[in-house]
Amino acid sequence: MNRRLSALSALCDAFIPAISKTDDPDGYWARKPSDVQAPERILELLAGVKAEDKAQFDQLLFLISSPLLGLTWFGPLKPADRLTPSQCTDLLRHWAESPLPQLRNAFNVLRKLTALIFFGDIPTGATVNPNWKTIGYQPFNSFVQPDPAPLPVFRPQPGTTLDCDVLVIGSGAGGSIVAAELAAAGHDVLIVEKGDYAPTHAFTQQELPMLRRHFESGGLLTSQDGAVTVLAGSTLGGGTTINWAGALRTPDYVLEEWAREHDNPHFLEPAYEKGFDMVERRNSVSADFQHDIQNQLLLDAAAKLGYRAGAIPMNMRFPGNLPQDVAWKAAGFSCYGDAYGIKQGAVQTFLPDAVAHGARILPNVDIQRIIVKNGEATGAEGTGFRIHARRVVVAAGALHTPVLLLRSGLEHPQIGRNLYLHPVVAVGAFYQQETQPWYGPMMSVIVREFERLDCNWGVRIECPPLHPGLAAFAMGWDGGERFKADLTEISHLGVHICLTRDRFGGKVSVGKRSGQPVIHYRLNDYDKRHLLRGMLESVRLHHAAGAQRISVMHNRPAHFSPASGHLDAFLAEIQAKNWGANHFSLFSAHQMGTCRMGGGKDYPVKPNGETREVRNLFVADGSLFPSASGANPMLSIQALACWVAKQIG
Repeated sequence: MNRRLSALSALCDAFIPAISKTDDPDGYWARKPSDVQAPERILELLAGVKAEDKAQFDQLLFLISSPLLGLTWFGPLKPADRLTPSQCTDLLRHWAESPLPQLRNAFNVLRKLTALIFFGDIPTGATVNPNWKTIGYQPFNSFVQPDPAPLPVFRPQPGTTLDCDVLVIGSGAGGSIVAAELAAAGHDVLIVEKGDYAPTHAFTQQELPMLRRHFESGGLLTSQDGAVTVLAGSTLGGGTTINWAGALRTPDYVLEEWAREHDNPHFLEPAYEKGFDMVERRNSVSADFQHDIQNQLLLDAAAKLGYRAGAIPMNMRFPGNLPQDVAWKAAGFSCYGDAYGIKQGAVQTFLPDAVAHGARILPNVDIQRIIVKNGEATGAEGTGFRIHARRVVVAAGALHTPVLLLRSGLEHPQIGRNLYLHPVVAVGAFYQQETQPWYGPMMSVIVREFERLDCNWGVRIECPPLHPGLAAFAMGWDGGERFKADLTEISHLGVHICLTRDRFGGKVSVGKRSGQPVIHYRLNDYDKRHLLRGMLESVRLHHAAGAQRISVMHNRPAHFSPASGHLDAFLAEIQAKNWGANHFSLFSAHQMGTCRMGGGKDYPVKPNGETREVRNLFVADGSLFPSASGANPMLSIQALACWVAKQIG
C-alpha cells in the first residue's frame, strides 16, 4: 500500500503541482495535493465503490506502482514515484489522448478525483479548504435554520417483520407522490429508503462530504467504461434533495410521442395534466426569480442572437424567516441539500404530506428482492427486515428499479434496457465582471432554439450552479500551472451545459459481484452530432455575451480569446477534435427508461404502472418513461407518479 500511495501521490502532484511564485501570501501556488492528504482521500473514496469498479481501480493502482507503467507511454520502465515531475506530466499528457480507452479512463479518474478533493474537500483538522481564499470562493453555511418539524423516521429493530397495505420502495420524486396520495386515500403506507435521512442542520453544504453522503456511490458513479459521470441522489427525497430545482413540464411533442408511438393515451388526457397542476402548486413552482449573473448573461446573449430562450420555473420559495438577499444567495447551495427551507423537494412537501396521513418512513434499508407468490407481489426482503404488503410500488429510480426487479426473478427481456441519460457536456468561459456562480437560483434560464434539430430530437442549453470542486472536476487539463491559474478565476466563470435528448439508449445490468447497477452506455453518433451542435452554439452564446476567454472541456481543452482569434477557426477546431469515449467530460444528472410503460407486450410495465409479469407490483419513477423526456425530469416523474397512484387506488 505504501508503494501504491507513493505512486498515486506522484501523479496527483503532477496534475496540480507546487509552483514557485514570489507573490503567494496564502500558499496557494506552493500547495500540492499531497500536502492536503488528497492521495489518501482518493484511496478512501475508492474503497467505498462497488466491487466491479473497485477491481478496475485496483488494477490502475497496481499499474502506476509497477515498472510496467513505462510501457503505457514509451517512457522509462519505472513506477510513477520513480519518475521526475516532468516525466509524470508527460505520462499524463500521453494518457489524455491515448488510443487505448483504458488509459484515457485512467487519466480522467485521477484528474477528476485529484481536482475534486484539492478544491472541494476540507482537510482533517481544518474548517475551510485552504485554496478557497485565493480562488475567491465564499461558502455559505453559517446561516442554518433548525428544522421547524423534523420528519419522524421509523427505526424498528433489525429482524422485525413489518406489515402494511402499500410498500413504497424509494422516497424521491415518484415514491413521495405515490406515498402521499395513497396515504391520503386511507391506505397504510410504508416508505423504505436505502439512503439516510438528513435533517436540516446536517446539510453542511460542503462539497465532498455532501457528495459522499447524499449521492449514489459518493458522486463517483460512472458508466462501465468510465465515459459518463452519473450524478444521482441516494438519500431521503432522492433526486429532489440534490437536484438543481428545474421544474419543467414534459414538452407537448414528447407527450404526444409517448401516447401515440407507445400506446399510452393517458399522456394526452386532461386528468394527466391535472397532475402537473397539482405538483406545481405543492412544489411552489415559479419563474419569478432574479437571475444570477451567468444565467442573465445567457439570456441576454440569446436575445442578441435571436435564439428562443426564457426562464426556467423552479420549485423554490424564499421563507419569511430569511432576509431576501440572504435567501437569494443561499439558493445556489441547495444542490448539496437545502439547509434553509428554500428548495421545495420531497422532504419539504410530499413526504410530510404522507406522514401527516399516517405513512411511516424507514430509511437506511436496502431492499434485496420483492417477494412474489403465485404471480403476485406480497412484500419484500431488505437488510434486516421482511415486509408483508398487499401492493408493492418500486420507485427506486431508473438505475435501481430494473436491478431490483431482475434480482426478484422478473424476466421480461426489456427490463434494464432503453436507458436514457440526457448526456451533458459543459462549455466554460471567463468574463471581465465577477459572476460568483455559486450564489443565486440555480439553472434559471434555458435556450430552446435547438431542442428539435431533427424532428423531436436535439439539445437544450442551460447554466449549472458552480462550486469549485465540481467545476475543477469537469475542467480539461493541459498542464498543472494553467489548471491552477484557471481556478483562481472561478469567480469570473460562466458555464453552459448542453443537454441532449438522446434517441439511442444504453442499459442497466446486475453486477455479478455486487448485485448493484452496472451502467452500459455509449454515445451514439446521431446523439453526438446534436451534442456537438450544442457546444458550437454555446461558444457563440458565450462570445455574444462578451466572454474574454472560452474553453471547451476536452481532455486537452480548446481555448479561444475573442481579442486574438477568429471565431470560425475556433469552431472548426472544436469539430476536428476526437469526441470519442473518455476524450472529454460527459455527465448525466437524469436517468430515464429501463422499465418502459406501454400498451404492447414489448413493454415490461402496463400503462397503469403495473408490471406485466407480477400482479400488484407497480413502478412509479423515471424508469417508466418510454423515451427521454427532453426536459429536466422531476416534474414529469411526479405527474406520472400521481397517475400511477390513482390507478392503484
